[in-house]
Order: sequence, then C-alpha cells, then structure tokens
Amino acid sequence: MSVDLDLQGIRDQALRNLLNHLNDSVTDQWNEIAPFEAVDYTDPARAELERDKIFGETPFIVAHTSELAGKNDFISAELPRNKVVVVRQKDGSVKAFVNACRHRGAQLVSEESGKCRIFSCVYHRWSYDPNGELRTVTLDKTFGDFDRSKFGLVEIPVEERHGFIWVIDNAQREIDVAAWLGAEMDAILADFNVEKLVSIDPHTYRRPTNWKILQDGFLDNYHVKYAHPNTAGKMLHTNAVTLQDYGRHFWFLTGRKSVDQFIGHDVTWDESMEKHTIESCYLAPNTMLLKHATHIEILTFRPVEANPNESIMQMRILAPTVQDSGLAQEHWKKRWKKNWNFLVSILHDEDFPILDGSQRVLSSMDAGTMLLGRNELSSHLFRREVDRLIYGASEA
Repeated sequence: MSVDLDLQGIRDQALRNLLNHLNDSVTDQWNEIAPFEAVDYTDPARAELERDKIFGETPFIVAHTSELAGKNDFISAELPRNKVVVVRQKDGSVKAFVNACRHRGAQLVSEESGKCRIFSCVYHRWSYDPNGELRTVTLDKTFGDFDRSKFGLVEIPVEERHGFIWVIDNAQREIDVAAWLGAEMDAILADFNVEKLVSIDPHTYRRPTNWKILQDGFLDNYHVKYAHPNTAGKMLHTNAVTLQDYGRHFWFLTGRKSVDQFIGHDVTWDESMEKHTIESCYLAPNTMLLKHATHIEILTFRPVEANPNESIMQMRILAPTVQDSGLAQEHWKKRWKKNWNFLVSILHDEDFPILDGSQRVLSSMDAGTMLLGRNELSSHLFRREVDRLIYGASEA
C-alpha cells in the first residue's frame, strides 16, 4: 500500500520544532518515566524469545545492494537462528541459504564475502550451484540413491528493497518488506535513494554486550555531550529531538550546532538544511539509519544465538559513487578513509567502553530498578516495539 507522504511538510514542521526546542532547551518527550530491570539484558529465557519472536519473524537488513554487485557475488552472515550465505543470482535476483552442506552439515562458506560459481564443501566435496541446487555428490555410485531435488541448500526468505538486502531468519516464513515497513517508512526510504549509493568497507564488531544495549546507545541523544565531549559533542546538540512515530518504526530530526543560526527565524526546509541537521530512522527491529548531507550511516544490531551477553554490530557508510561525487578517485578514497577512522575511534574509545561496561554491571545480583526518562523518547519507542514483538500488542 502506497501513501502520498508530504515529506516537505514533515521536514518543515520538524525543523521548526527543533529550533523551538533548542531555543527553549527542551525535547520531544514520552508521557512518563518508565522503570526497567537488569534482567531484561541478562535473562537467557528472554533472549530465546527475542531470537525467535523478533529475528525469526520480522525482516531485517543484512547487506547493502552494492555488496552483491555482480552475478555470483555472495556474503556470509551469522544471524541469531542461522548461519547464512546470500548470493546474487544470474538473473539479478538474490537468494539466501543456510550455510550448511546437506550431507553432514559442514560449513559451506567460510569467507565473509566473495564471488563463486560453485559452492563446494571442503569435507566430502559435495557441491551446489549459486541457486542452491545440489550439483555434485562425489563417489555417488557407492553413496546410494536419493532424491537430489529435495537436498538443495535450505532457503531463507530474502528480499531486496530500497537498496538493502532484508531477510527473515526463519526458513518457514515468507517476507514482505513493504508491508513490514508500512506506507510511511516505505515512502521515506524511497526518498533517500539508497540504491544509488555504494557501501564502503562495512565493519562488523562482535561485542560482549546485549544487542538492545547497543541499539539503545545509538538511538540516545541524551548522552552526546557527556560521553563524547571532545568529538561528537563539539558538533552535535544534546537532548534535542523532534520525532514522527509510525507505529513500529520512527523518523526523527536532530541538529548540528551550526543550526543555531536559524533560531528565532521563520525558515523552511530545503537541501541546504542537510548541512545543519541529521535525519534518522529507527527501522524495527534492529536498525539505526542516519542521513547526513554527504552520506548515510547504517548500524544494525543482533544477538549471537540466544546469548543475552553477546551480540554482533555492523556499521556501514553508504556514499555516492566516485562518478556521482564529482571527486577524483584518490580524493574520494581519502575522504571516506578519514571518515571511517573518525567513526572507529569514537566507537572504540568512547562508545564500546561505556556499553560493554553496562553489560558487565547489569549482571550484578542487586543492580536495582533503573529509570528511563521522559526525554529518552527513542528508547521508549524501541522498547515498546521489542515488547510488542515478544509478548503481543495487548501486553506490550
């Protein structure tokens, strides 16, 4: 279902709201303070529910389109329920499979990415075509007869939409990304033209931290000047957010400090405002997208199996191609290497020590009830969606 979403009007109103918030030192707020308990991040039973009811039931992003640019290109990924390989087909479509040989279950692909015309198992050299069909059974005269058509690679539902590769981590489900996004968020992503960008050296981090702590940390605008006083805190405003709630997903606008020049003025949104603001989207269940003037950053978070104390974070910079940027190739490479170096230094020096430390202390037997403030609106909405997916709308 499509919708005629007035993005110009949404951005105009959000910009005015943001400037008023900055003038009054306020932000969009939840209706009340909410308590929460440490067990939400340490309980193995809850972690199993999250693995199955969230990642086994809903679409989430595993790659950008450009990471599977050509026929037979593949990526492998460790998902909460399955280890998978995602492959570009010769007709341009994409398929995803459980990364296990159907003979004795050996891992089929060990590389993170590559190009392969035949997937050959290292154990007994059974092989598979990129479409998942069983191609070769070695020494088949002595192996015995069986229906090979029933022993191709196990397919995982996958769909390519808005420049992203989405999966549901459950072979028994069907995927419909547009329906999951809803009309409003589908229209917003269409406007971003992500499919025209390229993914530059995506980074994967395995952390000793619950995936929800990481997701919360990157949704949070309250911590910026306190956790990043000499980096992001110098450039970005703290505790000033204006947000549009679309049910399971949301869009929000935050400000760079350069936006202060417009406080008290009657302004409307145009392309020049991208230099002074950041448009962000939370794409349930586990993705944070930040749209900057020159590029898009996308961060995804998922648990390692049903382990509440371990997760995988992936971060991508999506930028215009060399040709579309108008830069010389060497300048283009230097720009994005510098950008990556800055982001990685913040992650390792500032974000990870705080978030990993939170996980360690939340294992304390007497951590006590903690509080989520009214000003932490994004975190309230994230937790609302997690609870809805686990327990159902009536209990969330």
